[in-house]
Amino acid sequence: MQKALLTVALLAALPVAGTALAEQRPISANLSLSSDYAFRGVSQTDERPAIQGGFDYAHASGLYAGVWASNVSWLSDAGASNSLETNIYGGYAGETAGIGYDLGVLHYYYPGSYGGEYKAAGGEDPDTTEGYLGLSWEYLSFKYSYAFTDAFGAADSDGSQYFDLGASVELGRGFTLDAHVGYSEMKGGLDNYTDWKLGVTKNLAGLDVGLHYVDTDLDDSDLADERLILSVAKSF
Repeated sequence: MQKALLTVALLAALPVAGTALAEQRPISANLSLSSDYAFRGVSQTDERPAIQGGFDYAHASGLYAGVWASNVSWLSDAGASNSLETNIYGGYAGETAGIGYDLGVLHYYYPGSYGGEYKAAGGEDPDTTEGYLGLSWEYLSFKYSYAFTDAFGAADSDGSQYFDLGASVELGRGFTLDAHVGYSEMKGGLDNYTDWKLGVTKNLAGLDVGLHYVDTDLDDSDLADERLILSVAKSF
């Protein structure tokens, strides 16, 4: 796979993964519409809209599991027969001495065929499995992810890591300030890079409406340039 294409494949931390315990109900669902699907700062939909949703199950013991899906285009743009990303995850979360913790495994599954043009360009199986450890305190959060397999079709990229520091501060009147900075430490000859996000979310009539500025320090991909992303989400 060409280097620019591989860069596009570096997906961001899934917002719902590892957060099943946020709801008191054992089963919850979420649905969202976004002007772009930016994952670790890189557009997965060629800067076009994405519809996303998932289900979570949380047990009182702290164990949880879930599934989430989104349309994507980066694989079909590369010649593969794929337009869907499905995430399957599970783990254990809890809190001690005011510190929240979350340990789990997340599998990124891309149904489709990967021959022809995609294979000729050096693309490999994009399915990826990561383990993650998350910590939280008041409005701050940190998450570390480690790729047990090759990462998103990049050869020899197992062992790639992602470091995610975030903050979520309630401003009042239904507004929340969201901030994030992440660092991708890549294997397989891929560039390491930093991504960041800043914006606000407002609850309107039961919907979470967000507007966020997203950018990275990558210079060789238009899909990693600065942009504003508008989203509307609903939890059930």
